[in-house]
Amino acid sequence: MNQINVKRMLLAGLVMFVAWIAIEFLLEGVISQILFGQASGEIRMQAIDVRDWSVLNGAVNLFIGLLNCIILIWLYASLRPMYGVGTRAALITSAFFITWLFSMFVNLTNLGVFPPQFALMEAIFEAIEFPIAMIVGAGVYEGQEKSGAGD
Repeated sequence: MNQINVKRMLLAGLVMFVAWIAIEFLLEGVISQILFGQASGEIRMQAIDVRDWSVLNGAVNLFIGLLNCIILIWLYASLRPMYGVGTRAALITSAFFITWLFSMFVNLTNLGVFPPQFALMEAIFEAIEFPIAMIVGAGVYEGQEKSGAGD
């Protein structure tokens, strides 16, 4: 239980990333359209000045998201010995990330990069998206280990 399975960590990070994108599409696309009459991406374009993105910008954005997911699965795997295997450790990892993310949103709002309403909306969406994606990733990380451990 004390060693991190690197192959499973990479796979779980990839699955977490895909889950995060799917949940984000549902929440920030479909649900945002229902609640606000437009997708959060449209709200973002109105709220902040985003330059035209090239393929390279998109690739860098996706790579950073994947890297973040792998790092967070590593954090989850590192917390398992202290908090146990499964949802509890995944939610503790989520709390760490959400706290960091909220501090970034507050700082970017303070610097004038994000309008307060946009930052609040994004923070709420991320607080919903991330724990779900983290639990999915943690489940993939556990895979056969969990069933073999009798948990």
